[in-house]
Parts: sequence; structure tokens; C-alpha cells
Amino acid sequence: MFADYRANRYGEEILTDWGSALIYRPIGITLAWLLTATRITPNAVTATGALLLPSMLAMAVLFQPAAALASVVVLAVVYLVLDCTDGSLARAMGHVSVSGHYWDLVTDLAYRGCIYVIVGYLADQISPWPLPVSQMSCMALAAWFAALARLARYNLDRLAPAGNAGQGKAAAFTAYSFLSGLDTLFPPLVALAWAAGLLPFLIAWIVFYSFADVVLALLAARKRLRSCNG
Repeated sequence: MFADYRANRYGEEILTDWGSALIYRPIGITLAWLLTATRITPNAVTATGALLLPSMLAMAVLFQPAAALASVVVLAVVYLVLDCTDGSLARAMGHVSVSGHYWDLVTDLAYRGCIYVIVGYLADQISPWPLPVSQMSCMALAAWFAALARLARYNLDRLAPAGNAGQGKAAAFTAYSFLSGLDTLFPPLVALAWAAGLLPFLIAWIVFYSFADVVLALLAARKRLRSCNG
């Protein structure tokens, strides 16, 4: 499983999501290998990850802010590991399907919305900032930006594949590759920012990065579509 990932997926993922490639993916592949000896299906792994989302919401409401944030960070890391497990398990078992890919995408979008809003909500209680708008509102906006950028790229690749536009995949690690790879490291970054008393600065960065991501996605779409249209 590791050899297959290294040969077919690592090269692309290290350029677009190095956080997962270096941290979550090795754990996910190991877990997938262990699960091949059981009757647990890839869809069951995806569903387990999805069930963590309402658990995060419940913790944010019911626990004290500090305990809630610590618990949410841990569950978010578990979710990201499971997110790297279901696809590996599906490929190992020969169960890759359109429905599995669809629900994985939906769950990823739901996760982003939940984790951003929850962290913003808890940050308002733990480390308030002086701006007139709440951190939760800003993170809700960031989640919308992130979803828009993700869907813009997804539909662009579906409607106008890069090969049709005469463009190949990125061949080098760039500054954008580095920033993009930080995306899935959001939970540990929250923990570090919290420990350093910098949660509001992390919130501001996420909002700025998410907005910039939308701009870059739309500029890339404009360039590719113009190429496709001749």
C-alpha cells in the first residue's frame, strides 16, 4: 500500500497537501492496512469521521472553553487521519466508487465548516479580540471562502481538465505549495497558537488565506478557460 501510494499519489500530494502527505497519510495507510483484515468498509470509515463532526459541536457547547478546544483539536486530528484512511482502504479492497468519492467530498466540506466555526466560537471566549465582528463570524466567512475555492477547482478540473488546456501538473514545490500544505495542519496550529496566546492572529491569517485562495482559484480558472476557448 505504501509502495502504491509512493508511486501513484505521493508526487501530487506533496505539492498540494504536504501536511497530509507527511503526517496523516502514513498513519492512514497503516490503519487501512490493518482494516483490510476486518469487515470494516471504506464507507464505514467515512461515516465514522462524519460522526465526529456533531461530537465537536456538542463539546463546544457543553464543555468549558479550554477543555472544549483541546477536545476539538484531538477529534479534528482523528478526523484527518480517517480522511486519509478511507481512500487507501477503498483502493486496497478494490472498492473505489463514485458514491464513496462524493461522500468523502461532502464530509470534507462539512468538516471545514465545523472546525472553522467551532474554533472561532471558542476563540471568542478564550482569546477575545478588539474588532467589532466576532471571530466566529470571521471563521464562518473563511469556511465559505474555503468551500468556494475547493468547488471552483473541483468543477474546473471536471469541466476543463488541465491536459485539455495544455497545462501539466506542478513540477516544483512553491511558496503556494507550502501554504496550501498548512491547511490540513490547522488543528495542531490551533494548539500551538493557543499555547502561545496567538489565537486571534491565527484567526486573522485563516481569513486572509481563505480569501486569497478564492482569488487564486478564480484567476487560475480564468486563465485555463481562456486557453480552452482558444
